Amino acid sequence: MYQAVNRYRAGDYVLTGLSFLGYATPTFFVGLLLVEWFSVDLHIFPPFAPQSSSVISILAQPRALVLPVLAYAFVLYALWSRYMRSSVMDNLVQDYVRTARAKGASGRRVLWGHIFRNSLTAIVTLLGLALPTMVAGAVLVEVVFNYPGMGLAFFTAATDVDYQVLLGFTVLATVATVAGNLLADIGYALLDPRVRYS
Repeated sequence: MYQAVNRYRAGDYVLTGLSFLGYATPTFFVGLLLVEWFSVDLHIFPPFAPQSSSVISILAQPRALVLPVLAYAFVLYALWSRYMRSSVMDNLVQDYVRTARAKGASGRRVLWGHIFRNSLTAIVTLLGLALPTMVAGAVLVEVVFNYPGMGLAFFTAATDVDYQVLLGFTVLATVATVAGNLLADIGYALLDPRVRYS
């Protein structure tokens, strides 16, 4: 939203450059760079994710989660920020925005009360499509940081030719895809009162 409101200014160009960099850089390479900079050179964060089979034990080591989360979030930022920027820019020139401003609504109220909600429809679509990846795990991120998640389990099963695990992983990804599309449709109905499902 900041980029759309301040389009073609220095901040927009910097964030656009970051998002293009995220598009062009493979996830595993981002992870390796983060390990090189923050673990090997600066010794700020550990190079591996928490090693445990318990969620509580994993969450008890937040410093070890910083680099995997940063690597995955950078890729998601690159994708979602471009869609959100375009959606906000489309909504900024709509008639309802001019009407709200003509009625005396403040810029903040117009932005957050009107434009934000209407711009989220593009993000809802992306969330629905990204749910399988989130449920199944980001394979490359988990392999780079040795995170004991489903992505690493899939990679291990693929290298060991374990067809049962690969089949289970495929079924789970399929269920997550259907659920993601269903949630996206429900999100449309919640965000846009004109959408009704009978």
